[in-house]
Amino acid sequence: MKRCLVLLVTLTPGKARPDSGRSLSSVVKGCKARRVGRLIIALILLGAAAGRSYALVGIYAGGFGGISSQRFSFDDATFDNDTTFLYGLRLGAQVAMFALELNYYRAGHNVSMDDFFLFNWDGMENDTSFIGANLRVMFPLTVFRPFLALGYGYYTADVKNIDKDTEGGFNIGAGLEVKLGKLAIIGEGKYNRVTLSLSDLDVGLRNFTFTAGLNFYF
Repeated sequence: MKRCLVLLVTLTPGKARPDSGRSLSSVVKGCKARRVGRLIIALILLGAAAGRSYALVGIYAGGFGGISSQRFSFDDATFDNDTTFLYGLRLGAQVAMFALELNYYRAGHNVSMDDFFLFNWDGMENDTSFIGANLRVMFPLTVFRPFLALGYGYYTADVKNIDKDTEGGFNIGAGLEVKLGKLAIIGEGKYNRVTLSLSDLDVGLRNFTFTAGLNFYF
């Protein structure tokens, strides 16, 4: 840019040098061409960097822990939320901005009821587990990779001394992964929903999970 300014000054009418051999219009065209060239190079480099960000392929495995806030629902009974610790494992495969993940977690809840006119499960232990698959859609931003998740799997509720059932259900979630080489730190929140048959009653199970963990990429 400085060179273009110098040439423009030297070729300004009244200041042109006889031996310059270049016109003012040719200098202007040359400067514009160089600017366009630099812009094209910058766009190519930016596109290559974006391509590297999305061209991610790998297998990963990890573990996580967090909290589970669970609540049963039934038309003729009033349940309260019960919050406890959960732990789990994940194994996944990533291609570009998509990842397919197998997921397992377990949490030991207690049933909490306010109104038990028809039945009384208050204080009963409820051992809850999930095993299923989740599809993640990631949006890589350098080392930060926010994502959305949709999953389906089998939820098991084992209410001690009452009944046990396993049914399929969906979950949705969102999170953030921070990738540092082969190691990644990940935080995620999910909403889980399933309907179970316990003691001949169709009981809804609503569950929010908030987890943090580590993934190792192979």
